[in-house]
Amino acid sequence: MNAPLVAQGKLASLKSSKAVFRLVGPVVATLLIAIYAVVVSLFVVPSNVDVSWLLTVGDRVLNGERLYVDIAEGNPPFSTWLYLPFLAMERLTGLSAEFWVSVGVAALAAASVCFSARILARTDEVLKRCVWIIPAAVFVVLFLFPPDFGQREQIAVIALLPWLALLSARDRTADFRAGGIAERIVAGVGAGIFVMIKPPYSVLALALPALVIALQRRSLRPLFTTESVVGGILTVGYLIALAVFMQPFFAEVLPLLRQVYLPMRMPVMDMLMLWPIPMFAAMAGATLVMAYPGRPHRDAQILLLAGAAYVPAFVIMGKGWTYQALPFLTVGVLALMLQSIRLKPLRSLPLPAMFGAALGLFSIVKLVVAQQGLAFTQPRGGLDAAAVAVSRVIDHPTFMSIGSRLQAGNPLARMTGARVVARNPSAWMVSDAEILIRLVQDPAQRLDLETLRQQYTAAIAAELAAKRPDIVVDDGTAEPRAPIPLRDDIAVAKSLADYRPLLQNGSVTLLIRADVKARQ
Repeated sequence: MNAPLVAQGKLASLKSSKAVFRLVGPVVATLLIAIYAVVVSLFVVPSNVDVSWLLTVGDRVLNGERLYVDIAEGNPPFSTWLYLPFLAMERLTGLSAEFWVSVGVAALAAASVCFSARILARTDEVLKRCVWIIPAAVFVVLFLFPPDFGQREQIAVIALLPWLALLSARDRTADFRAGGIAERIVAGVGAGIFVMIKPPYSVLALALPALVIALQRRSLRPLFTTESVVGGILTVGYLIALAVFMQPFFAEVLPLLRQVYLPMRMPVMDMLMLWPIPMFAAMAGATLVMAYPGRPHRDAQILLLAGAAYVPAFVIMGKGWTYQALPFLTVGVLALMLQSIRLKPLRSLPLPAMFGAALGLFSIVKLVVAQQGLAFTQPRGGLDAAAVAVSRVIDHPTFMSIGSRLQAGNPLARMTGARVVARNPSAWMVSDAEILIRLVQDPAQRLDLETLRQQYTAAIAAELAAKRPDIVVDDGTAEPRAPIPLRDDIAVAKSLADYRPLLQNGSVTLLIRADVKARQ
């Protein structure tokens, strides 16, 4: 009499155990991926020079220095504000801001992916079954480019994902409604953060998917969702605050950028041939072919549209730095993944779809293996040796960099607890002016650049003489140097007359003021 009931109880227990495993496995995998990213970013990958500089700027701002007056930072203020919470945690806990950047970015990436998956999975049975895509997506968002971990562009992608997910969820419904009010606000704040991190380049990544859906539906509603309005209000408020309270940015920084930074662009055709763009094109093509004979799923379509809209920003900026390609490559990989979970069984796949799947798998493996390899092959011994050399001589020195690039001086200052006293992060403007002098053909323009170079050099020499930092940092032997090393300038050499070499290696050259007493 009781046998059927017992069997049903065992069956229910077995189903419950399988359900628990389906949830526990991805959760554990996500935690392990986050731990891996934190450990590698802290102990294996050399500290990112941009992140280190923005932490230095934020720390100086918290100490009362004025942005764009006492500190010449080339980015709008939101780039600095973005890292202030990590610096606040450093002051509250005594743990380094770098630690909080690693932990914070890992936590935000996991939260953003899970939040976005929750929005999409409500009406998508395929996603409910494919829960293992969550840790895979966390890995892609969190550690696709290990050397660029913690960069603003990575945080921007993390912030944007809920908005993209909500747009796709809305497109699933006839009335274009989806998400609760809290989800819409979170998505809107994330969209605002994405735009404020890189204005105006980032606007197209939001505008293009919304415009395409608006045209498909013949409605303006996709352009005026709650989350888009929230993001728009945040962005407009930020721009107003920038115009009202950050006048030195327009008076001091923008002219410098127009003179020597913005002209330093690679030609458009050279930018188009850099590997990130063909890689994104391969992933987009694989996603499209994988859907044969139909069209890609809307989730993949929206991600590809957002990625494609960011490519012009990469080309227009003209620098070719990999972190600037991170947004479109990240969403390109995510689009491939979301399309792949909708593949039919292998035996019933059409030949084009099989080719697309193979191309997609090859693209992801090539990108991931190459970038993870960089995490373990980039040398950091020179930087560690420099930190040891400084720490052996002096505690918490004052620092100033005269290097030709935004280079090792920034992480080194953070590693040694130094106080950076220079107005500029390095002498990059002198180097850029010198390069442009050799490139321009117009004699009048060349004369203007030579005047600017002399002014920048004289300003650095005067700052060296006035502030007399304990440590002066210059390029290492493996770093690019300005055509005329700044130390060879007469005024700069005079300011450095009472400095002696402390260390030189491939990463950095250190000069120490001769009257600095060695730590006992």
